[in-house]
Amino acid sequence: MPQYQDIARLLQARLDAGEFPPGGKLPSVRQLAAHHGVNSLTALAAYRWLEQKQRVVARPRAGFYAFYAALPARADGQPPARALPSPATLVDVDSRMSQLVALSASDVAVQLHMAEAHHSLYPAADLARRLQQTLLRQPELIGAYLPAIQHERLCLKLQQMAASWQLAVKPDEILFCNGITEGISLALRHLTRPGDTVAVETPVYFGLLQTLAALGLKALEIPCTPDAGLSLEALEFALRYGPPVRCLVTVTNYQNPTGALMPDDNKKRLLALARRHGVSIIEDDVFGELYFGKRRPTPLKAWDRDGDVIYCASFTKSLAPSFRLGWLSGGRHHAALERLRASSSLVSPALLLGTLADLLASGDYARIAQRLRARLAEQMERVADAVLAAFPRGTRVRRPQGGLLLWVEGPEGLDSGRLLEAALKESISFAPGMLFSAEPRFRHCLRLNFGQPWDAAQQAAIARLGRLAAEQLRTT
Repeated sequence: MPQYQDIARLLQARLDAGEFPPGGKLPSVRQLAAHHGVNSLTALAAYRWLEQKQRVVARPRAGFYAFYAALPARADGQPPARALPSPATLVDVDSRMSQLVALSASDVAVQLHMAEAHHSLYPAADLARRLQQTLLRQPELIGAYLPAIQHERLCLKLQQMAASWQLAVKPDEILFCNGITEGISLALRHLTRPGDTVAVETPVYFGLLQTLAALGLKALEIPCTPDAGLSLEALEFALRYGPPVRCLVTVTNYQNPTGALMPDDNKKRLLALARRHGVSIIEDDVFGELYFGKRRPTPLKAWDRDGDVIYCASFTKSLAPSFRLGWLSGGRHHAALERLRASSSLVSPALLLGTLADLLASGDYARIAQRLRARLAEQMERVADAVLAAFPRGTRVRRPQGGLLLWVEGPEGLDSGRLLEAALKESISFAPGMLFSAEPRFRHCLRLNFGQPWDAAQQAAIARLGRLAAEQLRTT
């Protein structure tokens, strides 16, 4: 391998490790040459090689910078102009997502593509009995709203639960909705108008891209690392030099798909940064209850003193996916969100809300969630171990501290789209990396769901995925 490529690969590893944030200045050619004991031409060749791979960007008379795809440099070497270029166009997001969702209803034997736990991990029989008991006790809930006194009781229990996360919400600042997707959609409808730009993490959950596309919004993708989540340096760079941003959607606790948990100090810095630039935040905390440690991570909203954060959460992942019970607390936006909800789906099913109130009051929800977390933590370790044992050398896996998802970064040259095609022929599914951006990124990555019970079939499937990946790399 030429010497300049050795140097380039070492620098690329430093970029991958987050040593240089997107948009951050890199060592000068002279500094790089001195560090490696080579001449300046060799160091420059290393930078040019990384530039071809879109890992660095050159700015005339200013040097080289860590590549930030959304904001290329100007020809005069100055920071990017306010509207250069337009945010990513959302192309074909609906069909990509619908094809993946369709796999759930197919006869694929080992399904690792969706962000859901297996039905056997939820207390289906117990929930069925509770629904029957609620209905026998209050048959009127079939055709009526939840009585005000019961609604207040439910909100009070939810307030008490949130307080244990250091999140202070008032009972009258809790709005139930049909899953977290509706909550995020309501927040976006309130904060934006068609054509506006919304900052999102990248890689990003493809369902959010679909929601943005449906609302006529543009996505400005901000890099997210599995270690610390959203890059605050890249976000500040984008807010300062990029197109006007109406709001930010972020998953601070176990981000989808990377599983990243944002440190508390970063959450506080994010709030301060958004406040300086007048940007409202929509916080998606759908995975917050699926923590593997002793303490639930604190939501970003807990440090919000100005009511700028619209907090969205759900019981979909931690209790019952089919319940579709989400909730939000909108801060200074709350009244407007209540009006929007009234004009769309109006209310959540009274029977489900009544059952949830009983589960929270009895303490059974806490026990259900604890059992689920223990199972998921064990399954995550098994899946991660199997991937590292089976996949080609150079594969990287960061074990998340919660959630349902394992982000796998394959070796350079791996095409996860082609890998999925080969896997489906053997009745194995997963989510390929290119789904998680509106741009052609993350082709070498894939997302695996560790919410399926660990068994011999899953172990064999991951081993086969590893062999298929190795075969692809040998023939590329």
